Amino acid sequence: MMPGQTKFWAAAVTLALSAAPAAWAQVTTDDSALSALKPATPATPATSATPAPASTDPAAPVAAKKLPVHHKTTHAAPAVAPPTMPRVAPANPVILPPSFVMPAHPAPPPPAVPLKPDALGSATATPTGQRLVFGPDSADLNPAMLAGLQTIAAQLQANPALTLSITAFAPGVPQDPSPARRLSLSRALACRAALIHAGIVSDRLYARAQGLNGIGTDPADRADLVILGATK
Repeated sequence: MMPGQTKFWAAAVTLALSAAPAAWAQVTTDDSALSALKPATPATPATSATPAPASTDPAAPVAAKKLPVHHKTTHAAPAVAPPTMPRVAPANPVILPPSFVMPAHPAPPPPAVPLKPDALGSATATPTGQRLVFGPDSADLNPAMLAGLQTIAAQLQANPALTLSITAFAPGVPQDPSPARRLSLSRALACRAALIHAGIVSDRLYARAQGLNGIGTDPADRADLVILGATK
């Protein structure tokens, strides 16, 4: 083997021994090459590398910061007793409507009935009250008729338990009873309005417009005022 080849192989052996100190290499060479080899240097154990100083370059990438790991503490849920089933089914709920009280507002009084001194008509006392006779095709009241209504109002005021029935009539033809019904209604409402303005509450007055019904042989243009018993 040439001297140059001996040096080449010696260098190769040294490199192999330094890379794997625990391994044994078998090399075929002559005694002169082996005598020229240097003893292998044992490998030094790896040490922790010193961290490189942080770069001051703003363009350098920022190293990922290692966040602390928080371990979640798991607590066991407390034992819950199973629900107890009732032996008897509960009764059905009863939903009651809310109580509602309608406020009582008195009805406004009707307009006052104007008196006509020249209107035909009269007022006559009866065993049960008063009878007012009106002029033909008229529901006007004159002072005499108003005096008869005020007499009835005084009797009602003296006894609050009494009520009054006002039944008005008017003549007409059976083929068209509507005009007679409307005229009798105007007469009943005129008497009622006069009594309300005399101080009698409307709840004690019952007005009815009969028209031709039950007119009988008495004066057709009339209103019968009958005092009744105690209120219900």
